[in-house]
Amino acid sequence: MSVMRYYIAIPVFLLAFLLQTTVLYSYPIFGFAPNLLLCLVVVFSFLYEEHYGLVLGVAFGALLDISSSWYFGVRAISFVLIYGIVSVLRNIFNHEKLLPDMLMAVIATLVDCFFVWAVYRLCGSPSSVMNTVRSLPVLLVSQTLITGVFHLLFVRSVIRHRRDRKAEWEVYL
Repeated sequence: MSVMRYYIAIPVFLLAFLLQTTVLYSYPIFGFAPNLLLCLVVVFSFLYEEHYGLVLGVAFGALLDISSSWYFGVRAISFVLIYGIVSVLRNIFNHEKLLPDMLMAVIATLVDCFFVWAVYRLCGSPSSVMNTVRSLPVLLVSQTLITGVFHLLFVRSVIRHRRDRKAEWEVYL
């Protein structure tokens, strides 16, 4: 299992937060900005047993709420829900595989979109569920691809010596 340290994880989340709030909000993809912090929460929750996805997701989710949201705490709570789902499902899948992590991104995107819509709606926002559904195809594709790239950047496969009798040789996809 790979080991991540906070002195590496915090700058990664900070860079994603800065890109999210400046570049992606200014130049959205087909009118929608993918959520880099959501992708990082998924990857860090899936790959590492430590609680980096939870701690940094809550901290930077709160910052994202402060900087660009109508209500405080919605993204932070959404990231807690996503961390919980991913941490339960991570016990089923191999952590070094790419496809389960991308499946987690699809689930996380759906949970995030509908949770944020539901909370906004309960708070009296006039947002329609059709706006959320309309944004889903672009968000699902972009966030799944970004999560795949993040996965490939942060996964460290266990390298086994070729003479190891107990090594299981397989190609990781």
